[in-house]
Amino acid sequence: MTNQAEVITEERRHKLFLAAVLLTNIMTMLNTTTVTISLPSYMTIFGVDINAVQWVSVGYLLPLGMVMPLSEYLCERYSYRRVFLLSVAAMGICSLCCACSVTFFMLVFFRFLKGIAGGLVIPCTMAMLYRYIPKQLQANYLGNAVLFQSIGVAIGPTLAGILLQISSWHMLFLVNLPLVLLVLWAGQKSIPAETGNQADSFDFVGILQVSVGTGMVMVAFTEGDAWGWTSPLFLSCFGVGLALVLLFIFRQTHTTHPLLNFAVLKYRPFVLALLIQCTLAMTLGITAILAQIYFQTVRGYSPAAVGIFLLFPSLMMLIGNKAANGLHKKGVSRWLIMIGMGVAALGNIGLCGLSLDTGIVYLLFCFCLRYLGMGVLQMPLTDYGLSSVPPHLSGHASSMYNWGKQLTQVVSTNVLTVLLSLNLTRYYLTAGNTGTPVEGTAAYNIAATQAVNSDFFYLSIFLVISFLCTFMIRPQNKKMG
Repeated sequence: MTNQAEVITEERRHKLFLAAVLLTNIMTMLNTTTVTISLPSYMTIFGVDINAVQWVSVGYLLPLGMVMPLSEYLCERYSYRRVFLLSVAAMGICSLCCACSVTFFMLVFFRFLKGIAGGLVIPCTMAMLYRYIPKQLQANYLGNAVLFQSIGVAIGPTLAGILLQISSWHMLFLVNLPLVLLVLWAGQKSIPAETGNQADSFDFVGILQVSVGTGMVMVAFTEGDAWGWTSPLFLSCFGVGLALVLLFIFRQTHTTHPLLNFAVLKYRPFVLALLIQCTLAMTLGITAILAQIYFQTVRGYSPAAVGIFLLFPSLMMLIGNKAANGLHKKGVSRWLIMIGMGVAALGNIGLCGLSLDTGIVYLLFCFCLRYLGMGVLQMPLTDYGLSSVPPHLSGHASSMYNWGKQLTQVVSTNVLTVLLSLNLTRYYLTAGNTGTPVEGTAAYNIAATQAVNSDFFYLSIFLVISFLCTFMIRPQNKKMG
């Protein structure tokens, strides 16, 4: 356990700390959202195919999930301040190296290293809110943090499109550097200095178990379609990875100094919030792929047009976050979670019956409804879960929360992508066509639209179940033990 946390009371340090947290949230979101739209550019520049180029994205998300469970352990051992500042600095260095990459391997390699740093920063940032900020201000700070995450989601694709239009792909990485410098300055001035606790031996075995195990599970589902879902390679990779994760859980529940404390799962509100958050991660994870298939491949819209279209739902998420921040202070968080999930579910259900000539206004309405609901419930849901955990476990709760969310997003995105492909072929053949579906044909467009509808239907099932789970939420006693 680290030494007793110093609660920040000075107003100037409060502002600097909040600036560090908010800018970090924008930076981490930009690392994901700006790269996706530029993948076709990398295919041309480096001469790689679609399967290889996806590792620019996967190469960041994979280590992100692998190291998230380690964040609290390292923060307790070396101090939050040191882990945060060093990780942010590492992200800046890796961004510069990505921008200077001359080979595809070099680009993916530094994206991987950047993902390791990001996987430590994200849970650390959330944990610090509950560690250094007075209780009465925590919900407000969390609301602002979630709001700025949404800003990163909203402006990422648009910013990437503009930079690619007026400059080059190198700017997608260089744009992070000013943010990194500001975060380092604000963090150095505001985050309390602590000594950490290095008395216990370094749990190298536990670190290997959870990072390698998580990585193998994520790689298995990422490459499952290429390997074959019943192939020995997929089954062995998934089986060994799962076994390592289960062994990690067993070891952590039978030690006095766990690397990741699973005692947080004893708190029912936290578990409920985690399960609902995993549904949201699943919903957001597959959205870009479904939008690309339906809008670009089927309807023929340009990437720029799709980016502009998706900007409006992202802005609705911002509006939802802002409204939730104000209403949360009135003690209606339970209703915000219920209403937000209900609205998100309704918006998603509206997308289950798309056709080749569905009106753009209707599409925009459903997407906006979907994102508005998720914006409304994000902050109160996170605060409901994390505030239910005692302060000395808040860091472990943050690591668990982000680990579960990241793992769910990667696995579910790949599973839903495979289902999309299988359903496309099934609908194509059921309609009386033969052979392999060919893009650009009327038969392909019809089958692809039906397959997209099926994925939205699967998501609707999880969203409706999560909506029903919100009725289990009860008002909390804010006094912690």
